[in-house]
Amino acid sequence: MLRSILYISLILLASSCSNYQKIVKDGTPQEKLDAAREYYKVKDYLRAQPLLEELLGLYYGRVEREEIYYLYAYSYFGNHEYLLAGYHFNNFAETYSLSDKKEEAEYMTAVCKFKKAMPQELDQTPTKDAIKNLQSYINKYPNSSYVANCNDKIDILRERILIKVYQNAKLYYDLGYYKSAMVACQNAIDDYPDINNRTELSFLVADAAYLYAKNSVQKKQPERYKEALQKAEEFEKEFGKTNTYSASLNKIKEKTKAELAQIKIE
Repeated sequence: MLRSILYISLILLASSCSNYQKIVKDGTPQEKLDAAREYYKVKDYLRAQPLLEELLGLYYGRVEREEIYYLYAYSYFGNHEYLLAGYHFNNFAETYSLSDKKEEAEYMTAVCKFKKAMPQELDQTPTKDAIKNLQSYINKYPNSSYVANCNDKIDILRERILIKVYQNAKLYYDLGYYKSAMVACQNAIDDYPDINNRTELSFLVADAAYLYAKNSVQKKQPERYKEALQKAEEFEKEFGKTNTYSASLNKIKEKTKAELAQIKIE
């Protein structure tokens, strides 16, 4: 039974391939367009795309070309080729500026940027570029039905950036580059005030300041211990004296004051 089903499937597949090759080789423009539409309809983008590409030339200057180019751009998107899809959606919007599909094409251009955005552990430039494109679309079409979706995508991308910013700042601390950790953590707080790890990063600023002072040459220690004490006080001013890091912060303050007292004695 299984062998029969497999045999029939192979016959159907061979017949399908034969019909496709016949259309590609000998089909009229209309037959190729009808076939491309059918292949596109069933999401067979690999077969639809070559036909659509040929049809772009065959229907140049004719009204059908708008639909052909629209499907052609989507065929790249369906094949997960987002760089080329984005290029063609953008080109469609520019070529057919009066089309009722222009707004959709511009939205899809932004979506392709979103799809191409790198994971948070890699370069963030594509992520920032995607946010810029999505925001530009929202600004241009504030009443579009796609605005909510664009905002959701911006939130996803922004969270990706925040994760990377947090990881970078904490990495300096974990590696013992305390001066760099102070700067990176403070920059993260200043640049992204609503970052989820704000409390932890603020604590790391104070702790890194203490450790930086502790590992400094003796003549630099007084100034740097005072800065560590200042950072600890700034933390308490913002987050209060009762929080997850209270005990650790109190130890930093005690050790800092003890070090400063010892320096004065010497």
